Formats: sequence, structure tokens, C-alpha cells
Amino acid sequence: MKTLKTSLVLLSSIFVLAACGQKASGGSATETTQAAQATTTAPTTQANNKPSENQSSDNKQSNANSNQQSNSAIPKDGEAVYKRVKNGRTTTIKYYFKDDIVYLQEAVYAYNPQTLGKSEEETQQIVKKRHAIYDGVKGIESNIQRRDGIYYLTINVDYNNVDWKELHKRAPETHPDDNPPVLKYSDVVSKLLENGYIKQ
Repeated sequence: MKTLKTSLVLLSSIFVLAACGQKASGGSATETTQAAQATTTAPTTQANNKPSENQSSDNKQSNANSNQQSNSAIPKDGEAVYKRVKNGRTTTIKYYFKDDIVYLQEAVYAYNPQTLGKSEEETQQIVKKRHAIYDGVKGIESNIQRRDGIYYLTINVDYNNVDWKELHKRAPETHPDDNPPVLKYSDVVSKLLENGYIKQ
């Protein structure tokens, strides 16, 4: 049950990533969805962090200290920005959190037709399709801008007010839960880093 709950939390943390990453290139829709599912379904219980029996007691102690340090290094309150450049798309995500709970997420996806290897029209269609999922959903602001030949899709998520049922209805493949648990910043960090994001 805990694994399922954790999986759902992680899925909601990267729903914008998975949703906006689909169809960016010919084969990336499936790859992005599979990466998101693999990321969110990996169990994150303490059992997975147990050292094997053939490790020495020194290694076990070292692992315990390492886990404590990494958990204590993650702040409980504040703001954090992460950025990734992949497949001609630059993604910047800013999280606002208090008591380890994310309450606001601001994401900007920059689509450059030249680096995507797409025409202006194809890029515009990709961006408009992503925008249509979020536009008008309570608790989410979505808009598109074009500057210097680059399309910017901005999606701001107010986690305290999102209409998850509407979001699920619009895109059940990327938002399978219509009432996900709260999003914890400490859960998000490792998944972002695993997916190639760099803290700014």
C-alpha cells in the first residue's frame, strides 16, 4: 500500500514532465510515458535500501550515514529550481514547498523548432496539444508565448486547488489518479535528478 501511495505521489510530481514531453519527437511519446511510469512505480521503501548480506558492517554503517546525510540535506521549506535540456526542449521547473509539501509548481517548457528538428507548424501543434490538457483546469494556469522563434509553454500548478478529476478526465494516461496524495518535495528531488534535471 505504501509503495502504491508513493508511486502516486511521484506520478503527480512529474505529471507535467510526462505530459509535456510526449510527442516532442517521433518516438518520444512512448519513451516519456514509459520513463515516467518506471520512475513512479519504483518502490521507495526502506526495504530497497537494505545492504546485501555480503557487505561488511563498515559499508552498512557508511550507507546508513549517507542516507541520513542525504535526507537531512533536503530542506523542508523554501523554493528550488531544476532545469533539463533534452531532445531540443528546455524544461525549467520551480517548486515552492513548506513542511516538505509542495504547494506550487511553475514550469516553463521551451520548444525550439530547429533543435527539435520540426517545422514551425509541427512545433506549434505539439505545444497547443499540451496546452489544451491544462488550459481551464481549476488550480492550473497554462499559457503559450512565442519569442525569437521559440515556443514557451508555461504551466503553473497550485496543488491546493487543482481539479484532479478534470485533469484525469482530460488525460488519464498521464494523470491516472483523480485524487492523488500530497506531493512531498523530498520525494521529487531524487526523481528529478534521475531524469537528468540539474538543480540551479
